[in-house]
Amino acid sequence: MKRLALYATVAVALLCGVLAPQRTVARTSKPLRLYTDALKRLTIYGDTVSAYRLTNEALKADSNYMPAAYLLSRIESDDEKAWLAAERAIRADSTNHHLLHQAAERSLRAKKYSRAKQLLQRLVTDGQDPDHFRLLAILHMMTKENDKAIAVLDSAELKLGKIDFFSRMRQQIYLEAGAGDKALKSAVELVESAPYDPNNQLALADVYAAIGADSLADATFNTAIALDKTNADAWYGYASFLDSRKRYTEMLLAWRNIIEIPSVPLASKISIVESITSKRDFYRKNFLLIEPIITRLYQLHPQDVKVIDTYIVHLIAANKIEQALVLLKQRIANRRPTEDELGRIIEIEHHLGRLDSLEIYVDQATSLYPTKANFWNLKAWIQMQRGDSRGAIATLRSALKFAEDSKAKSSLWGSIGDQYHELGEQRKSYDAYYKALNLNMNNAIVLNNFAYHLSVNNKSLKQALQMAKRATELSPNNATYLDTLAWVYYKLGEYEQAKKVMQQAMSFDRENSSELALHYGDILDALGSTFMAQTYWRKALERGADAAKIESRIAAQKARLEAQKAGKE
Repeated sequence: MKRLALYATVAVALLCGVLAPQRTVARTSKPLRLYTDALKRLTIYGDTVSAYRLTNEALKADSNYMPAAYLLSRIESDDEKAWLAAERAIRADSTNHHLLHQAAERSLRAKKYSRAKQLLQRLVTDGQDPDHFRLLAILHMMTKENDKAIAVLDSAELKLGKIDFFSRMRQQIYLEAGAGDKALKSAVELVESAPYDPNNQLALADVYAAIGADSLADATFNTAIALDKTNADAWYGYASFLDSRKRYTEMLLAWRNIIEIPSVPLASKISIVESITSKRDFYRKNFLLIEPIITRLYQLHPQDVKVIDTYIVHLIAANKIEQALVLLKQRIANRRPTEDELGRIIEIEHHLGRLDSLEIYVDQATSLYPTKANFWNLKAWIQMQRGDSRGAIATLRSALKFAEDSKAKSSLWGSIGDQYHELGEQRKSYDAYYKALNLNMNNAIVLNNFAYHLSVNNKSLKQALQMAKRATELSPNNATYLDTLAWVYYKLGEYEQAKKVMQQAMSFDRENSSELALHYGDILDALGSTFMAQTYWRKALERGADAAKIESRIAAQKARLEAQKAGKE
């Protein structure tokens, strides 16, 4: 059977005119044997490596052996070498159209455009393959030789008769040359020759659009669509026209129709959705029109992973969080979830504030992907929410083993420091903060927290001031960081500077923080602004501050004022 397969392979090569039967057996026996073996390796076994080696050996045995040169030009991956092999083949037989075609293709790939023109010119002069005329015309268009491109198309029509594709190429050339009248004449003649061909109508519509005849373009696009509602090219052309005219409502309706066409590849449909959702402002402004497009895509392809992902992202954007979560959980119900899938579920559960459910998926994530520090970080965060600072510290220390870089480790050590602070173990807290800053001295969160805790405990206030200043430099509009800086100034007795910074903090506060109002009241009180101090303390109370703290401050202020009054008397 192997011998029969070999004979069959050689016979096919002979029939195709690739082998050169007129050569004597004595001269070609070795290159023929090597070439034949190479052809067998390639066509029967798909062994390109062996075929490449044997073909080169055949050419070493006979550098003018045309079949080997031809085969080498086919399998050579380097464009320059493939072109050289094709040229070697046509030197052995310059009359073989098949070899000339191969050489022209390899010239194009190697960007040898002048050589490709020479070869194609020979092919169109001697032959009648429409593809040769097409390629030669395109080459002339690429080199801005529009007159020569038109001449090639005219020659093709004389030899081959009227070909619609060439007529559309001619229109494109005229339009690029600014000859809109000639393009229009050509397009009208094309429609008159076959008025019920939607592609001809589409070509005319494109010309109308190019010359600015919008009403005629619109009508002609609709004529093309009416002739064949499943013609994707007509819908694409119309959608592009509408987009260029900023008629977005109609454009989206056109895309909606393309989604329905079965012949349009799914990848193209997904690309449409990605293009109309990638620009946030456009997505937001046209949300109601885009929603049915994405929903319909999902209805048509409910099993495709990429479509599901696109639909889930859209549901989240539409604030249909629960529906998105159901889809995500259905996807992983009977298989191992990917890291991204778990991450998205965790993100949604976190957003919804469902701690129990969040904990289930975070535990699953740390079990399946134990080297991912972000999942360990989330586990620690859950423990913090439950008041389990010891557990959070243990989890954060586990995460340190998997942190990718010094910045990630710095962040983890900062969180460990925060938890030791919660436990009242200040020395351990400070040690953790120092480790964090040694790893990343620009960790603004650690700089801020460390500075604040030092100020609260009246420790190393000058050092705290430097850290607080650096945090505000790194994040200048952060109300919390400005509050810390103001509070350090307050602890240092620099009340005017504290007031100035706290005013900045209050202006950037978007959360109506009770703590900021409380601190501002304290600063104003220190400056002797009794009434304004009480105003801000009451504001802090309205925002949720501890009533006992407010009452104690007001009582202390009253006692101080009475003592001052008594002293004067």
